[in-house]
Amino acid sequence: MPDVEAVIEALTRAYPDADPEPSHNDPFRTLIGCILSQRTREGNAERAARSLFEAASTPGEVLCLGQGRLEALIRPSGFYRQKARHILCACRALLEDYGGAVPREREALMGLPGVGPKTADIVLAYSYGAQTVPVDVHVWRVSRRLGLAPMDASHEEVKEALEKTIPLHNRVLYDRTALRLGKEHCRKSAPRCGLCPLRGLCGHASRGL
Repeated sequence: MPDVEAVIEALTRAYPDADPEPSHNDPFRTLIGCILSQRTREGNAERAARSLFEAASTPGEVLCLGQGRLEALIRPSGFYRQKARHILCACRALLEDYGGAVPREREALMGLPGVGPKTADIVLAYSYGAQTVPVDVHVWRVSRRLGLAPMDASHEEVKEALEKTIPLHNRVLYDRTALRLGKEHCRKSAPRCGLCPLRGLCGHASRGL
């Protein structure tokens, strides 16, 4: 396993503009934005979110749109029928079970339709200021290749490994920077190991894989 402090320092040097502090974005927008981002490109999800939030910004307002109108608004995100069902069911649950508020507990979030561990952790980290590591596909790949988690680890096992080794105050920073590293260098295929700012710390790069 590489030196975690050295990894954090290298990521900080590579991405000096990364905000190390947790965010406090609107939790409802974060939650719905995550549902829209599933199985689509970032730009498509952003277009769908803009269209939706221009028309409705609370669970009650979204429910008033109805299935057909909601599908039309979020169509750019792909899988829009399924996502519309999840969003409507989640909004109904928020109103019925939480008074319209987005819960702060991970298990409660994961009980909402269309919400898995990654989405729950994103809401906690980027809306409620929790120092946690939301493990998306990029963070999962980077962390395993670096040796911070076993290569056969699941997303949840990677999260557990990271939260045992990454200091509490660096978890959100690690998530932000590892995600960018995965997009720019540590790609699934044809990774740019020779240009990677962590190549000296990474066994994957040293093996020339």
